[in-house]
Amino acid sequence: MKIFYFLFLIIFSFKAYAHECVLQGTSAKDITIYNACKSDLKKNDHSNKALNNALIKNKIKKLKEENKMLKNQLLEIKLRLNTLIKNIETYDN
Repeated sequence: MKIFYFLFLIIFSFKAYAHECVLQGTSAKDITIYNACKSDLKKNDHSNKALNNALIKNKIKKLKEENKMLKNQLLEIKLRLNTLIKNIETYDN
C-alpha cells in the first residue's frame, strides 16, 4: 500500500512539473488562456496539498501506533530485567 501512495505522489509531481503556463502573446485571448491555465494549476496544487496532508496524517498515525508498541516492548524488557536482577540477588544471599 505504501508503494501505491509513493507512486501516486511521483506521478502527480511529474504532472505538476511537466505543465507550465506560458503567455503566448498580448492579445485578450492569449491573456485569458494564460489566466485560465494559472487558475487550473492553483486548483491542482490545492488538491495535491490536501492529498499530501492526508498521507502525512496517516503516516503520523502509524508512527504513533508503532511508538506505543515499542514503548510496551521496552516496558516488558524492563520488567523482565528487574525480575532477573531480583532472582540473581536471591541466589547471592
